[in-house]
Amino acid sequence: MPANLTSFNPILKNQYLGPIREQINSKIELLKRIGTDEESVVGKNFTIPLHHSRNEGIGARSDGGTLPTAGQQGYQDCIVPMRYLYGRIQITGPTIEAAKNNEGAFVRAIESEMKGLSKDLKSDLNRQLFSDGSGRIAICGVTANATTVVVTSTAKLRVGMVVDIIVAATGITGTGATGRTIISIPDATTFVISGAAITTDDTYAVYRTGSRNLEVMGLNGICSATSTLQGLDVITYPWWRANVMLNAGGGNRAISETLLQTAIDTTYTNSDGEVSAIFTTVGVRRAYQVLLQNDRVYQNTKDYDGGWKALDYNGLPFMVDKDCNANTIYLLDEDNLKFYQLADWNWMDRDGAILSRVANADAYEATLYKYCELGCLARNTQTLLGDITEA
Repeated sequence: MPANLTSFNPILKNQYLGPIREQINSKIELLKRIGTDEESVVGKNFTIPLHHSRNEGIGARSDGGTLPTAGQQGYQDCIVPMRYLYGRIQITGPTIEAAKNNEGAFVRAIESEMKGLSKDLKSDLNRQLFSDGSGRIAICGVTANATTVVVTSTAKLRVGMVVDIIVAATGITGTGATGRTIISIPDATTFVISGAAITTDDTYAVYRTGSRNLEVMGLNGICSATSTLQGLDVITYPWWRANVMLNAGGGNRAISETLLQTAIDTTYTNSDGEVSAIFTTVGVRRAYQVLLQNDRVYQNTKDYDGGWKALDYNGLPFMVDKDCNANTIYLLDEDNLKFYQLADWNWMDRDGAILSRVANADAYEATLYKYCELGCLARNTQTLLGDITEA
């Protein structure tokens, strides 16, 4: 019997779902180190009870003096909302027809798309984990009626990416554009888009099309002393601040062991947590290596789970990530970060089929999805050390 969509549905589900789980989850070091919670779901969200203050009904008194006024522990709930991530592939009818009598050819045609999608999703989720949940990929500069768009950095943009260039504060298009494809990236601060010319200034930003304010929360949003997180703002709840250490004098500064130790000590003194891992860029790591060489300090490297090698700082892994923000070091208490998950990566097959027909087209498509969010249990256990000069 020739191969058909029905006969290959079990192969799609069973043969390829396993590798996709491994490629997406096990190769993202931050996710791999942070625990996953699938049990605390309430409706479509996760509720975290926070203990934020002590019972202050305490005091010394004289013999026969009035006892202290009774106090109580302080608690506050916060909500971790779900985020919904998707990826789609499409196989044309002629491709299926050409391979229908050859099981190997059919499998190879679909395998290339599925494995490619899994790598792309892994890469994009990793980018989101170092952002702030807004979906903003780049901040615009001044572009005057042109298709070559000026931004502060193209580091996280890619050729072929479909983007919206819109007003960051409101999401309106204004003189920007939506649904444009990046054709080329000439340098570190410009990229070229399809379609008509646009005009922008620094109130505009670049997003994956349709994704503004819908992406997973990342370290830049958690490690903040000013932004609202999980429904709690820092003005009403001042204890809900991360430790943010920037250069008071402006500009970047050289990395030093004193700076690193001060950041670790800040976590210790401001919270009930402690740093378990350090994440930064390759440029900051190079600067740290130069520091060690100049001070004639032995560069100790350790092996960690997942095949990673990292420099060691006082017993802590000093790790790098390609998506980490420039000039930044994150000092994390991983016990107080949790990846909340309503549904793990899976192929959409609620109608019984992985591949479904594309309306008005000779093609079939499949959708990969995940419902999740990165949450924080104690924001003051996370520290950001910024304005670090890279080498």
